[in-house]
Amino acid sequence: MQTSLETTLAELIAFPSVTKNPDACLEALKYARDQLAHLDLHITSSDPSAVSPWFFATTQKTLTPEILLVAHLDVVPGPDKLFTLQRSHDKLLGRGVYDMKLAAACYLEFFTSHSSELASLDIGVLFTTDEEIGGDSLREIFATGLRPKTAFIPDGGDNWQVEARAKGLYGLALSAKGKTAHGSRPWEGDNALHRILDMCHILRNEFVFTDPSGSTLAVTRVQGGVAFNQITDQASAHLDFRSFEAAELARFRQRASELAEDHQVEVTFVQSGSPVIFEKDHEAVQSFLRTLSNLRGTPIEYCESYGGSDARYFAEYNVPCIIMEPYGGGRHAESEWLLASDLNEYYRLIETWL
Repeated sequence: MQTSLETTLAELIAFPSVTKNPDACLEALKYARDQLAHLDLHITSSDPSAVSPWFFATTQKTLTPEILLVAHLDVVPGPDKLFTLQRSHDKLLGRGVYDMKLAAACYLEFFTSHSSELASLDIGVLFTTDEEIGGDSLREIFATGLRPKTAFIPDGGDNWQVEARAKGLYGLALSAKGKTAHGSRPWEGDNALHRILDMCHILRNEFVFTDPSGSTLAVTRVQGGVAFNQITDQASAHLDFRSFEAAELARFRQRASELAEDHQVEVTFVQSGSPVIFEKDHEAVQSFLRTLSNLRGTPIEYCESYGGSDARYFAEYNVPCIIMEPYGGGRHAESEWLLASDLNEYYRLIETWL
């Protein structure tokens, strides 16, 4: 099993499916679909010319499978050497080995190894290619009517910890126009940069960082001006706000909109996502937790996620999400790795649960 899983993982990693390389993403997606082509599955896919292609397949002719296995095949950029799976002592190395082609390899292994039993299961699998740039294709996917009872999304919850909650977010783009003047005579101009900075200053004072579990506001980009002695007539900024609380996200959105009007700043909400709360009481989730506890022989550990994943789209439709990964690290780094022995153990967890 380890050899078969590693072979599939190596073949997936060989695709340089960086999100902004649509040809490579399409090839990786075609590879996954070809692995499932001989099975009696019901497949729904994006338009062949889609910028971010996707497909999902279900064992039953339904849009509400009991369990949906989710994986994104796109990865962040990296040197060419990272697109060859390597083994170093007890670790597997390569771009996507942890985030998150390991999951795709396990899914494909399960479906092909249990082809004769699929008709008795009510499950599905979903592959996307734009998670690393926001995962907007999920909106199109949900527009098809897909509503799984439970989603399994191993894109967080490191080292066998189950993600108890993940923050929701807003990504804002601010822009302002003003009037140029000489830097020594600011009263003759209208400094667009000052209006944006004043707005950011107020927001940062009202949404103060206390600890990682609280709300966070980061000004991630500021642009404006062409000469040190000229008042700028154009400026822009990007903001990143995150919180575990839906009410706090709503308060931030309203306040940002109010301040934008007060300061004559245009605001665009370019990213958004709901908080994800782990629902332990759901039947399929309880089954997963029992399987995990029996397999590992240890009490289940929980963690929090300060970043986001595609789970936020499922949370908008109140779909319970299970988020958990095996032992690995180096996400988005050149040192990305997975404990080699955990690949097989992780597969056994998925197989036993399903």
